[in-house]
Formats: sequence, structure tokens, C-alpha cells
Amino acid sequence: MEAVLDVLKANATGDAAHAAWHGVLNRYGLTKESRIGYSIGVGYSPDWGEHTIRIRPGDTTPIPENAVIHVILGMWMEDWGMELSETIHVRANDAVCLTNFPRAVHVKN
Repeated sequence: MEAVLDVLKANATGDAAHAAWHGVLNRYGLTKESRIGYSIGVGYSPDWGEHTIRIRPGDTTPIPENAVIHVILGMWMEDWGMELSETIHVRANDAVCLTNFPRAVHVKN
């Protein structure tokens, strides 16, 4: 999540944010080509055609200042899975989480 937050700011692209996440995954021999985030809020109603802000490979649309994005970093494998989710406010020079919730990892066997 920190790698994605470090990239997100006004005019960043979904491709750049996804590449930051993929850089972390590469260290562990993992890959994820699907989207890891999308716009939320009254200005972005649900759209099956994906005509909204998207955090995914190849999306070079600039993310506007004050966008609110749900970033969901999930990996669902055959014998394990994880999910980390934050609602993020994109500002001119950075991005901030709208919640203050610990990101501790809990292992369940």
C-alpha cells in the first residue's frame, strides 16, 4: 500500500500506481494484471464500461486532484490469499487515506 500511496497524486496515472504495486509483487515472484483500484463518490457512478478512474496496467488517464479512489490490493491464490483495502483522497502533491486503521497482517490457519 505504501508503494501505491507514494505514487498517487494529482496527474499520476493508474498505470504508474499499478506498476508500483507490481514492483512489490515482483520481489516475491508474484504477478497481478487486473485492476487494483477505482474511483468512488457521487461524481463517479458505477459504470460497467469502466469509464471511470482505474488503477490498472496501461491506463494513462491522469488522475484529477481531489479524486477519491478505493485501492484494493488483493491476491487470491489456490492455498492462500490476502487483501488490503484503503479509501484514498488524491491531492495535488500526495494522497492520504481517509481512515486511520492499523494495517497489521493476521495469519489464519
